[in-house]
Amino acid sequence: MFQRYVAVGNEPFLKSYNGSFMKSTFPALQNVQKALNSAGLGDKIKATIPQNADVYESGNSGPSQGDFRSDIRDLMQKICRFFKDNNAPFLVNIYPFLSLHENNNFPIEFAFFDEKAKPVRDNGISYTNMFDANLDTLVVSLKKAGSPGVKVIVGEIGWPTDGDLYGNVTLAKKFYSGFFKKMATKKGTPLYPGYIEYYLFSLTDENQKSIAPGSFERHWGVFKYDGQAKFPMDFTGQGHESMPVGAKNIKYLENKWCVLNKYAEDIGRLPSSVQYACSRSDCTALSYGGSCNKLDADGNVSYAFNMYYQMNSQDVESCVFDGLAQIVEKNASTGSCLFPIGLESAGVRIGLDAMLHILAGFFIFLAILV
Repeated sequence: MFQRYVAVGNEPFLKSYNGSFMKSTFPALQNVQKALNSAGLGDKIKATIPQNADVYESGNSGPSQGDFRSDIRDLMQKICRFFKDNNAPFLVNIYPFLSLHENNNFPIEFAFFDEKAKPVRDNGISYTNMFDANLDTLVVSLKKAGSPGVKVIVGEIGWPTDGDLYGNVTLAKKFYSGFFKKMATKKGTPLYPGYIEYYLFSLTDENQKSIAPGSFERHWGVFKYDGQAKFPMDFTGQGHESMPVGAKNIKYLENKWCVLNKYAEDIGRLPSSVQYACSRSDCTALSYGGSCNKLDADGNVSYAFNMYYQMNSQDVESCVFDGLAQIVEKNASTGSCLFPIGLESAGVRIGLDAMLHILAGFFIFLAILV
């Protein structure tokens, strides 16, 4: 039977939350499923909790030693038992990229699926990628929690394309290609064989998302800010790559960019101006390893000014910065660094259409008078 799911929270037991949601999450899960059951939807819709993979661990001992974190173990046992009793899935978000980002000693090839990594041998099983090892750690943890056989769904998986040394299009393409090929085999993992239900993260970039974990957080999308695909993909895993179909009829603003005025005199205000622009726009591509990280000092300033200018719909007042900036019609993009052009908002288009209709009516009225 086809099922749908209701997500109760999102990664509520992250270590960084310091237990803030430990008391409220399980009761909320119970109440949501109870409401679904009361509405006669309990067989079709299941309540679950999207969890970060940090809710379980195995240290350096391998998946066979997996278990839920000691600080939430009792709670997770109750939640997993609830899943088992209600035939609900355990939803987990797995990001091999984060292991690479957070650990300089993490073997890069272990994040991918081409079996080039040195195998990790554990209890008679040889692991060549982090995904298999991570998911099997969860399988062992579920068994230790007294809930073997609970369905596992990968709620989020993906790879960022900017804002980090390892966040780029080349590695993202490599990751997705290997992942789709693996999923196409429907072999699963050593301890979770068979089909694995999964969901990609994410569809588009999010230029206002918090970057507390890292600048890459705004670049998980397989589509760019304008709805155009970043690189060819093969969702079937059968070796037939093509560019995903992008958004149609996108309306861009004019071919104008806001850059540093090299003849400006009061350059002492540059640092504060750049800080102001970046705090109100998105300068994550300038981060170490980012697509614009190799710009010179003037280029960094121009990029910051332009992002602020575009995110303010090319308002001329947003390209002043006390005379430090100027508007140009020459594309400031260089190499791998894109200086984007903003998009027309729906409100702008509606306003223009309305104005055109008004003007058309006015001219018709004049013609009648003549």
